[in-house]
Amino acid sequence: MNILFLSTENPYPPVGGHHIRTYNVLRILAERHRIFFIGFAQNKEELVYVEDLKELCETVDVYPIPKTGLNPGFLYHVIRNLFSRLPLTAERFFIPEARERVRRLLSDGHIDMVHIDMLALARYHELLHGVPSVLTNHNVESLRLYRWMHTESNIIKKAYLYLQYLKLRAFEKEACPRFEHCIVVSEDDKQHLIDLCSSDNFVVVPNGVDIDYFKPLKENVRENHLIWVGGMSGPYNSDAVDFFLDNIWPVVKNENPGVTMDFIGKKPTRRLQEQAAADPAINVLGFIDDVRPFVQRAAVFVAPIRSGSGTKIKVLNAMAQAKPVVATTVAAEGIEVTDGLNILLADDPLDFAGRITFLLNNKEVSERIGNNARSLIESRYSWKVISETIFRIYQDLPGKDNE
Repeated sequence: MNILFLSTENPYPPVGGHHIRTYNVLRILAERHRIFFIGFAQNKEELVYVEDLKELCETVDVYPIPKTGLNPGFLYHVIRNLFSRLPLTAERFFIPEARERVRRLLSDGHIDMVHIDMLALARYHELLHGVPSVLTNHNVESLRLYRWMHTESNIIKKAYLYLQYLKLRAFEKEACPRFEHCIVVSEDDKQHLIDLCSSDNFVVVPNGVDIDYFKPLKENVRENHLIWVGGMSGPYNSDAVDFFLDNIWPVVKNENPGVTMDFIGKKPTRRLQEQAAADPAINVLGFIDDVRPFVQRAAVFVAPIRSGSGTKIKVLNAMAQAKPVVATTVAAEGIEVTDGLNILLADDPLDFAGRITFLLNNKEVSERIGNNARSLIESRYSWKVISETIFRIYQDLPGKDNE
């Protein structure tokens, strides 16, 4: 089968949640089908890796778009979007060059189905003219924006986010029912979108882990040592880190003299940099290609995430390494965990700190929770298990030859 695969990013290298899922789905589909890839790049670095994608795809086209942030190109889109009924994310990727490439590929008559990766690209459905299509929802995008709005303190940003939330919710409600299948990453996301869209075309394909790569390593665990992993350029992780430093870390330090912590990820927040300069117990390590040894050496992995949607791959990866995880309910959302069995959950800062302290002081319980976490990942969240679900969904699409 010939599949046209549209992605908001070049997913190579598969580092970070979005990239990891997109790349693995692309890799799995390429095992049995021919892939024609169209993607977008906000950074020149993403264009460097086009050749790596060509190892999986028949053709690869990646188009540059303005980077999110304070630059003329992006600000132009922001201002213009104030007068549009569509959300900003749906407009910025719908560019003439990509539309023309989609039309050319479809006009040849060889494309059997279209995979659209992320709601932001759902406008391309209007170009398909009956070609079977699948939309992958990495998150419930409107819910993610709604939660961000509630954690935002700047009143102007909060008002803008609310406007975008209203537009995005309406767009999500209208777009999802148009596809033969809408893939979601969890039962929670599925139910939320069913309620929003009054549609029954949603199917769950969870986020996965390469369990041969993320596995327990022979590293000595440092007692009284914590770790956070996740780039902090976006609002969800940056809020999590600052929330932890302001509300949880002081309690943990008071209850556990000598506790230390690593923060791994691009663009550490200003609050983190200030705290690290004043507190030798905090190590800011920036981006690291291979986080596994650092995670393995930690006694506890923390995920104090308060906003966002979808399932957090950082949590899945840590569980795959048999690490005990303390997480908020948002951080564990969509993962079939059981509090006290394979994870510890807490939303209140004092409770969160208390659960960290409990694990630090109870090594046998900590090891048991970590081992149970690994077992859950092996049985439910391995890409090897998930791949069969993906093949079945695409094989069952109507009206096309799937050989």
